[in-house]
This record gives sequence, C-alpha cells and structure tokens, in this order.
Amino acid sequence: MRLFLTLLLAAHLPVKAQTLVIQHSTIIDLASPKPLKNASLVVQEGHILAIGDNIKPPAGSILIDGRGKFLIPGLWDMHMHLGLPEAFFPMLVANGITGVREMFTGVPLPLIQHWRTRFDVPRIVAPGFIDGPSMLSAPSIPPGAFAVMTPEQGRVAVHLIAQGGYDFIKVYNSIPRDAYFAIAQEARPLGIRFEGHVPEAISPLEAAEAGQHSQEHLINILLACSTNEESLRSQRLREMYLDDITPEARLRILGFPEPRGLFDTYSQAKAADLFATFVRTGTWQTPTLALVHGFAYGDELSKDPRLKYMPESWRKTANPRDEPYMRDMPPAEFDAFVTRVRALLERYKQLVRDMHKAGVKFLAGTDTSLNNPVLPGVGLHEELALLVESGLTPLEALETATKNPAIYFGVSNQLGTLEAGKVADIVMLDANPLADIRNTEKVRAVVMRGRYFSRADLDGMLERAAGTPAAQ
Repeated sequence: MRLFLTLLLAAHLPVKAQTLVIQHSTIIDLASPKPLKNASLVVQEGHILAIGDNIKPPAGSILIDGRGKFLIPGLWDMHMHLGLPEAFFPMLVANGITGVREMFTGVPLPLIQHWRTRFDVPRIVAPGFIDGPSMLSAPSIPPGAFAVMTPEQGRVAVHLIAQGGYDFIKVYNSIPRDAYFAIAQEARPLGIRFEGHVPEAISPLEAAEAGQHSQEHLINILLACSTNEESLRSQRLREMYLDDITPEARLRILGFPEPRGLFDTYSQAKAADLFATFVRTGTWQTPTLALVHGFAYGDELSKDPRLKYMPESWRKTANPRDEPYMRDMPPAEFDAFVTRVRALLERYKQLVRDMHKAGVKFLAGTDTSLNNPVLPGVGLHEELALLVESGLTPLEALETATKNPAIYFGVSNQLGTLEAGKVADIVMLDANPLADIRNTEKVRAVVMRGRYFSRADLDGMLERAAGTPAAQ
C-alpha cells in the first residue's frame, strides 16, 4: 500500500545521529492502560530501542532528565490544510504535532515530497481531490484536483490520482450521485482509499456502505438522523445551486446548518441504526469541533498572543468577523450567526457523545487552514479538550491523535504507541494529560524521527517564525 510505504520511508529519513536516553519519566505508551512510572526510554537511529526501569545507557548517549515529565506518542492532526511553511511547521512541531493528514490545499505533490525530506517537518499524508460541478466555478483547478460530472470522469480521476503518487482520494461536496458511486467502485480494486466530505447528494449511511473510510466535520449526520431527512437533503441540494444567494451565504448555510427543523426532528432510532452502520463498516469520524469552536468564540482567538507567529494576512482574518465570507453580514446578522454556531457546537458535542457510546471510532482533526480561525498545532489541543467535553476520557481523547491514526493508516506496527521497535515520535509534557487533557499543551520537548527538540529549540523555531517577513 502506497501510504504504508510513504510512512515507512519517512521513518528512515537521514537525521543527525543521536542516541537519546530519557530517564526517570512517566511513560503513557498508549499500548497499555497504566502508565509506566520512573522508566527510561532509549532512542537510536530514529526508533525506540528499549523501554524499562533498569536500562544502562548505550555509550555516547545524550541523557535527558525526565523526572516529573510525561511521555506520550507524537500527535497527529488528522484534518488540516497546510499554509505558509515558515509559520505552520514551527507551530505544529512546537505543539507536539509530528504528523498531519493534509486534506488538500493545492500544494503540488513535488513540494510536499520535498517537505517530507526535512527533519523539522511533521510527517505528511496527502490526497488527490475530487469534486463535482461546483469546482468548475473556481478561477483555476489546482494540481491534483479533478472536477467530475459523470461516472466515467470519476473513474478516470481515480486512476489518475492512484498513478500520480497520492496517498488517498479526498471527495467533496458537489460530486453527483452516480459519479460518487463510480469513484467508490473504482477505488476498491486499486487499493486506494477515499475519504473526506460526504457529498450533499449522498447520505452518510450510503457513504459508509460504499466504503468511504472517514467522514469529516459531522457533515449531514444530524440530517441523516432526522425524520424529515429527504426533505432537508433536497433543500440543501437546492441551496447549493441557487443563483439568488451569494457564494458567501451558501458557505455559511452548508457549513453551519440552521438548527430549526434539524434539531427538533432528530430520531434516536434512526441515529442508532446509522451509528451501528458506522461500527459495522469501520467508518471513522473526524468531528473537527475545534473549527466550530473557532467560529463560535472567535474573539478569544483574536486575543491569543501566539498570533504573532502567524503571517500578517492570517492575523487580519483571525476573528471570524473578518473572514472573507463573513464580511457581508451586518453586525446583528453576524451576532445571530454566532448564536447559531454556538448552539450547533453544543449539539455536535452531544452527537459525538452518542456516537462514542455506540462504539464509533474517532480521529482528532482541526480543519486548520489559511482561512479558518484555528491556530496550527494549538487547535489540536482544543480539539482534544472538546472531545473530553463530549464524553471521551482523556486517554480516549489522546488515542484519537496517536493510536487511532496509526490504526487508521494501517501502520500501527510502526506508529501510534511508545514501544520498542517503533519510530521515535515522542512528546514530553510537564504535566499528566490523563489528569487533565489540557496538559497536552504543556510541551517541554519533542522527539521527531528520532531527533530531539528541546524547549529552547522549539522556542527558537517560533521566534524565527515571528521574524519572517510574512509575519511582520
């Protein structure tokens, strides 16, 4: 499988030869329910060599005092869109993010492949992108993206993405029904996964049955649980193509649905059937609650001192009021929109709680991008906290950003837990995340691909980011 090979090769990138011994720390390995206390962990040639309490450091080792510290596997943001590398990569690494599922930004694959050779960049898994008629209204179609209107065009796009070296296919909102099912059918024998948005013409249940590996943003799951499902879906399809609303209004309607008529028609029986289908088909969910939180409480982000590490253009739109597709709203309309989004966030947290109880599997993602009110790296910690608010334990929330991504990718023999033989992607924390999930924010050091980044190294990365011309 191409994705497996990508991660395997990335694990063997040349790095400065370092043998590290982190001594006397508490190791939350995610392989067992109980942390290992006062244990040492040895890193050699980019991999974990050994873990134990009576380890003799190999000759020439760099000894790191881990007393009072907690080790967890490197974190993954499983839904983000890469932006300016001079800002995004330092922010990610400094926040303990050692891997990302890039969900398509139009960055050419050769550039992503170049980034993969850098020692200071998280692992990157990247897609080819398929949408339908809506893409044709864009000024240009970026490399790796395909607009399809027919089943045959969908099949061709799948083959081109598979042959182009991409790790997976991302499907998007406006793909027609017959083209979507052709994509699903064609992807299976080629061994390339398709994941992403559930198109508006498809129900989440149909997408799960068709083999879509992950569904993003909880799109239309409430709708699929409604006793008025077909009428609501028809209305959304009309809104996607109406000529008498602005593109900005369309984005708001589709991204943040109106609670009235949706919340009050929710059927527990339909929900139970849908969640059971997700479990049976192994369909993963990436809620990206941090994105909804960013729009609901954007004033908080605009005061965050870490904005100084971001490009000036990003800072100018950090508050949702300043986003391009929000500027056309009068103040009263914007305030009503925020009220709607806050209600949606609370309802989504309850939805995650119910799906979790039913056994649905989750991935932590943020939808960080150049256009969304979520800070790179920082947003993942917010997502973990929101997942805990939604009923996951701190340990389960940690799994959505560590163990679960490795299982999802089919590389749990290499990544996701702290065990001998696995790649050395490790985050050292100043406090116990199992006691308070917010402690994942207290990053003391990061080991990525076996290379050690101290707190001083991480701070240096951030200060250089603040000093770039784009950030000034």
